[in-house]
Amino acid sequence: MTTLSDLNIVLGVTGSISAYKSLTLASRLTQSGANVNVILTDGGSEFVTPLSFRAITQNHVVTDSFDPHSEYSVNHVYLAKHADLVIVYPATANS
Repeated sequence: MTTLSDLNIVLGVTGSISAYKSLTLASRLTQSGANVNVILTDGGSEFVTPLSFRAITQNHVVTDSFDPHSEYSVNHVYLAKHADLVIVYPATANS
């Protein structure tokens, strides 16, 4: 398995029946050493829960860009500045 140590990955999970597969992707990336931060859209949360990603990645899951309880003032800006790679999964015609 390839090592992804010290790589910061933002995983954007969208609303699609295939969203459940993003749990496997997050798990494999984490097992390979990547630091995975998940942004879960409202549509994505219809298929998978933030708690599932939190358990896999050990990171807070962003469900609201302007969460007043977040450790960062504006989540999406902080994550974008610190990401080495951004993955949108699943990517559908409506994503």
